[in-house]
Amino acid sequence: MEFELTATSEAVTALGRLKALTSSRDGRPRSQSVKIVWHDSPEHALAVDGLILSEQRGLWRLERMMPGSGTWLPAQPPPIVTESPDHATLPAPLAPLAAFEGRRTSSVHRFGDTSVTLTLKKGILRTVAAERPVGRILLDGDEAAVRSAALLIADAIPVAVPLSSLAADGIALATGRPAAPRHRGAPVLPDGMAGVPDALAHIIGHLTDVILANAAHANEPGKTGVEAVHQMRVAVRRARSALSVFRPAVETSALATITTGLRALGHQLGPSRDWDVFVDETVPAIREALPGDKRLERLASAAGRRRKEHRTALTGYLGSNAFRTLAIELAWFAAAASWHVTSDTEPASLPAFSAAVLRNRWKKLVAQGKRMDELDIPGLHGVRLRAKRARYAAEMFITLYPEKASHRFIRRLSLLQQSLGVLNDGSVATHLLEELGGPSGRHAYATGVIVGFLAARTGKMRPRIVQAFEKFRRQDTYWA
Repeated sequence: MEFELTATSEAVTALGRLKALTSSRDGRPRSQSVKIVWHDSPEHALAVDGLILSEQRGLWRLERMMPGSGTWLPAQPPPIVTESPDHATLPAPLAPLAAFEGRRTSSVHRFGDTSVTLTLKKGILRTVAAERPVGRILLDGDEAAVRSAALLIADAIPVAVPLSSLAADGIALATGRPAAPRHRGAPVLPDGMAGVPDALAHIIGHLTDVILANAAHANEPGKTGVEAVHQMRVAVRRARSALSVFRPAVETSALATITTGLRALGHQLGPSRDWDVFVDETVPAIREALPGDKRLERLASAAGRRRKEHRTALTGYLGSNAFRTLAIELAWFAAAASWHVTSDTEPASLPAFSAAVLRNRWKKLVAQGKRMDELDIPGLHGVRLRAKRARYAAEMFITLYPEKASHRFIRRLSLLQQSLGVLNDGSVATHLLEELGGPSGRHAYATGVIVGFLAARTGKMRPRIVQAFEKFRRQDTYWA
């Protein structure tokens, strides 16, 4: 397994002197100078397609700079599209846009009965108008040993799973624009993917990218930070749902670490996101009905302060070694093969596996939604959770089925989930108001107004929920 981490050039230098690594070194380190030059057309025609042309010591290769429609897992080297490509087939004219110049030092280290090759890459990214120091760490060896080495390094210096390749960082420096996120939103399985474990690896890899890309923006002010927290929370929920869906195809002991880590991250994200919704959506809706009410404004100010406290706590966690370690564990899990089921009988094909999952989640949702108009709030909350799990599963496998039917299923499921979500927002808001003192605290009047408003909205939503559920329940299933 190859596994790449990023760190400052100073941290990479310090790593070379780490006693735990020097004591396990087998032989002398080897060092050499490195120069990589990346080329593209003036219109960045290759970059538009997520590609870049690199040259090193006279060797040319066309490689990916963005994942595209295939699988490029986090912490893995860029996929090579073509070795020694025919320049006549490439955009013209080609010109150098960015370069890396530095040194690469490789050493072999013993971890138990196996060894890992550690390569430290330290140097300068250069363009015509700018430059900056960079450091990369590449591990190559047995899966378990690579994981041990990565965690050992993470405990010694601040390292991270790269958000982008070295080439993408160079082009970003040249253009003055940040490197685009490797992935956004829900994962989509590539065409032709047939293996069940491969599908889980792709999904977890995609969602790891989403989590890490948004973590970098979670502390930004205004809508940027709010949206980053929201997207992280959704990605964590999707990842946990995927682990639940694919559990039969996984060596379950391998799930413990990332399951615990994702749960901990979810607990950090939850309060911050809940206060964002309360401050940005619930309070403004009530302001429209009671403009200028000073008691409501005082509560809004208190809520804003509480939101800031939770965002500060979240930011602290995202900068911690615990979060960096979780990122390494997620990226390692996606790239590893040791957790794949090994038995005399192959796992079910991906279409058969997905059909069983979708059928099971659909049946559970329909069963829980019986007598929808009689369910209390906790009962409706249970239906909402079933709807969310069914939607996440349908989104995971959407490319395996006819587009029209699967999109209609997800659209109706989303409508049901959104309707139920209004009730959940009210329930969450009630708990948040308790943090501000509840009905007997200093914001008693404003609390009463908000609780009354939410209760009235809940009453209006019930008929819509029943209607959305019936529309969803009556549609034909598409996975048989």
